[in-house]
Amino acid sequence: MFSEPLGSTAWFVADSMAGLIQDFDMPPVNLTYEGPTLVTNSTIDCLNKSDMGAATNNTTAFGIEDGLDDGNQFILPWWRQLIWTLLFAVMVVVATGGNVIVIWIVLAHKRMRTVTNYFLVNLSVADTMVSTLNVTFNYTYMLNSDWPFGTLYCKVSQFVAVLSICASVFTLMAISIDR
Repeated sequence: MFSEPLGSTAWFVADSMAGLIQDFDMPPVNLTYEGPTLVTNSTIDCLNKSDMGAATNNTTAFGIEDGLDDGNQFILPWWRQLIWTLLFAVMVVVATGGNVIVIWIVLAHKRMRTVTNYFLVNLSVADTMVSTLNVTFNYTYMLNSDWPFGTLYCKVSQFVAVLSICASVFTLMAISIDR
């Protein structure tokens, strides 16, 4: 029925609509999609805006204007941007500073070098990686709806996020097994 693969929800909706049209003896509707490839939000994170416009042709799979070429529709007023910037800056400084202090205390003092404290150092390293290598760059993307840091760092940033989550989860699991 469709010439391009769509999600299972789209197939279900399209087949249901076709069935309803046939049930009411209405003329058949051509449900083939021959337009440009649909780009979802999960795939545009690392693309430039010029690439998005070329990939989507400003139209979604169902012929609805998507507004991607119109720029950011959700630009915050300057005072809200300032408030969010201050909040994120405080969050990054506190998170990085606090975790670095924990790492320093455990590694600088011999009596703090226990198995449990080494696990806490591992958690602190993972949190420091997130606060320094991920949060600031993702905040810039959130604020501007544009990723100016290049495709390579986009992949590195996503890798750091997943790596730190895995490190945190496995470290907590190791702490619970150690207990």
